[in-house]
Amino acid sequence: MSKLTSLSFTLAIVLLLGGCGSMQRLDETSLGYKEDILLSAKNYNGLIDLYRSWLKQKDDPKIRYKLANYYYLVGDSKSSMYYLQPLMEKPDDAIYLLQTKNLIALKEYDKAIRVTDMLLQRNPQSADAYNLKGVAYAESGRLTDAKTAIERSRELFIADDVAINNLAMISIIDNRYDDSVRLLLPQYLRGRKGDQLLHNLVFSLVKVGDVRYARDIIEAEKLSDNPDNIIEALNRVDNVTANTGKG
Repeated sequence: MSKLTSLSFTLAIVLLLGGCGSMQRLDETSLGYKEDILLSAKNYNGLIDLYRSWLKQKDDPKIRYKLANYYYLVGDSKSSMYYLQPLMEKPDDAIYLLQTKNLIALKEYDKAIRVTDMLLQRNPQSADAYNLKGVAYAESGRLTDAKTAIERSRELFIADDVAINNLAMISIIDNRYDDSVRLLLPQYLRGRKGDQLLHNLVFSLVKVGDVRYARDIIEAEKLSDNPDNIIEALNRVDNVTANTGKG
């Protein structure tokens, strides 16, 4: 490749990934193309810029939902709720679920539970609604209700990883670390190695005194270059909110 060709290619990439503020117009083809590239790079902030540029041209409910979802994924639940609000005039299951996730992130647990109740009136078989309802119950300290809701979501075939991790979360909040290990260890031995599962399993192992196994997992999964520091820090934690799976 010549230097001139290489320079042109580099400039094209910079213009594509450097934000959408300078774009004059977008069409659906270019939107889809840029969306695919940003998704493959997990560039959520770039996706937010892209969707905002599209919405400046045309208010599209599907794009508005995507914008709200990526605001949630980058941790800005207030912005997510702001852009989601116009869609609440004609809500569907996905809109209700995203609203619930945001309310949980904002620690508005009673509101989150009310939204899941509205969703379950529309769709009594929604495993995701029961799961999120269980998370909201757990985060607000209603552990019996949380377990009932999450077990119902499992009956409705939500992903086992999500249900088991959330049941383990309830055990951790309730200081029943042996129960958490009994739930999570078989999943780990089956090859399930999500970040949430690993965090909760290592924490529970430390709390039941199985430091050797906790260290082995930290080393095997490359969670830290200094396992002893992690173990010492976890030992000092009296209460912790476990990592939840919101689905």
